[in-house]
Formats: sequence, structure tokens, C-alpha cells
Amino acid sequence: MQSGPTAPINFMRFAKWSPRIRSFVGNHLVMALAILSLPFLLFSLATLSRFPQLVEWIYVRRLYALVAKTLSPLSAAIPFSLSEISLYLGILGAALWGFRGIWRRRFARTALELFAGAALLALWFYLAWGFNYLRPKIEQQLRLAAIEPDSLALRENFLWCIEQTNAAWQPVAPWSLQHLDREIERGYAEVFAELNLPQIAGNWPPKFLLMPQLLDYTLASGIFGPLFHEVHLNSHLLPVEMPFVLAHEKAHGRGFARESEASFIALLVCLRSKNTGIRYAAYFSLLGRFRARYRQYADYDSLQQRVRPEIDADFEMVWRRMEKYLGPLAEFAQKSYDFYLRANQVEGGMENYSDVIDLVMGWREGGKEF
Repeated sequence: MQSGPTAPINFMRFAKWSPRIRSFVGNHLVMALAILSLPFLLFSLATLSRFPQLVEWIYVRRLYALVAKTLSPLSAAIPFSLSEISLYLGILGAALWGFRGIWRRRFARTALELFAGAALLALWFYLAWGFNYLRPKIEQQLRLAAIEPDSLALRENFLWCIEQTNAAWQPVAPWSLQHLDREIERGYAEVFAELNLPQIAGNWPPKFLLMPQLLDYTLASGIFGPLFHEVHLNSHLLPVEMPFVLAHEKAHGRGFARESEASFIALLVCLRSKNTGIRYAAYFSLLGRFRARYRQYADYDSLQQRVRPEIDADFEMVWRRMEKYLGPLAEFAQKSYDFYLRANQVEGGMENYSDVIDLVMGWREGGKEF
């Protein structure tokens, strides 16, 4: 600690500079708060990840339920995607703001302003939806049987899926989106009531993008926009794909963030339907996951021969829809999404999609049928 004549000198220096400090803080208060919110957010994520049940009761069933109930009807009233328009405006605005900073030679200040904007975006993402990644896993919520790696059990379930898909096959005609949406919502009401899952009140009608190429070139069949609570479908989906993708994205809207869990909920919902086309679409999607996982085994080809040729033809049509978009952009998008999932504590990243198989096996191991 200093003493003597130096203390007044330091005080005088502080008094001289304090108006400038107050002026800076006053002019940049929002930016400062936005930047400071980022370490607070990171601390919250690290802390809450240790208390998933707390996330379930405080965030999912209260805060998130309120956000979904309030925001989704407002977005649903607008026929186009607010998420898509905001993406374009955000990119344009950031580019113009960056160019403005370069033109005025305010490099550091502009960088801080853009960083503050990104911090606010991240904060809203987690408040509006992202904390759902930290809720208890669905295996715990539904008390599913634990599944150990077992090639025999996998083979038995693969055969079961082949039989169910063969029996469910039928030509699928183009859908009326309104009719499909109502049928999926009816399934959600029944399944969630039966399983005692939290009923998140929201309105998520399917929307198409003005530029579906955004989904095509990233190999995305659909996407849930958490910032405005919107469900988007790729308008180039085949009829056999659409029911399951819609149900999957609606599961995200109801707070199931992990991809495997959204797929499992979508499977339960679609298989509850009396519409045979919706049921076939669910088994068709699940069979695709089983085929991808079982392909490494020696008897894959012999089992695959049991699949109806009409189903193989449907897989071929889906592949033809997607293969023309394969390339560096698709690879970059897949790797970026893998990084995003891992950053949100989703084990395996993109491989989590195939973990729906483990959930199905755990469901059946517990004596439950679809």
C-alpha cells in the first residue's frame, strides 16, 4: 500500500480520467454487458450440466415452456421463415458493419461490437432453447433398459425392423401439409400423455425456406429454428421422408435437443398414427439407421436381401435426391454440425443420430412394442 504524497497524485489522476471512463461505460454499456454475458453463460452451462434434474424442473418445465408458449404462436402467424430472413439480414448487417469499421479504421472497436452481437445471439439461443441439451437423457425419463454392445441383439432387432418395414410398405402419395401436421400433433398429444412427458404448449406448423438450397447443400432434411421457434422442412423431401422429418423437428420444439431422442420420440409418434403412410415412413427411416450400423457385419448382404425391392427403390430415390449435393460444402456443414453437437455435450456428435437404435433396443428389451 502506498502512502505519503503519492496518494493525492493518484487520486487527482483518477479524478481527471473518471469522466472519460464514465463516458466510455455510458456509451458502450450494452456492448460491455453483452461481452460480459459470455463468461456468465459459459459458467452457467458448466454448472447446470452437473444438475440435469434442476434443468428439467426449472428450465424445461417453466422457463422454456413459457418461451415456447409465447414465441411459437407469434412465429406461426407469419407464413415465411423469420429465421431465414434474419439469417440473410444478419449476414448483410455484419458485413456492412465490418466494412464501415474498416473504412473508418476502427478495427478494435468494430471487432468488439461484432463480438458483442454474437454474444447476445448465443445468450438468446440458450435461453430460448439451448439449455435443453442439459436435461436428463430420455433413457432416464422413460426408464429404458440399458443396452450393452451385442451383435446378436443388434441382428435380432435389424431383422425385426426389416419385417416391420416390409409389412408397412405402401406407395406414399404427396402429402397435404395441414393434414399431416394435424395427424402428427394428434400423435404427440397421445404419446406424451401416455408416457407422462411434459406437454410443452406451442404451435410449430411446418415452413419451407425461400431458398431450399440452404438445406440441400448441407444435406439437411429439416431444421428447427430455436431463435424464433420455427420448424422448417426441405421442400425437396420425398413423400416417404416428410412425416418422420416433421415429427423429428417437432420433437426439438418440445425440448428434446439430442438428435437420437428427437428421432425416438418421432418414431413413437408416427407409429401411433392410423395413417399407414406415416407408419411406413417411420419404419423406413429407422431401417436406414439399422442398415448403416449393421453394414460392417459379414451377413449384412444376406439380411439385406430380405428387404422388399420396393423399399430398396425408395432408398434409391432418396439417394438420388441427395447425391447431387455431395461436395466440399456438404462436408464442411457436416463437420461443423458435428463440432456444434460435441460442444453441447452430445456424445459422438453426428453419430448421435444412429443412437436411436439403442433407444429402440432398450424399449423392446423392456417388453414394450411399437
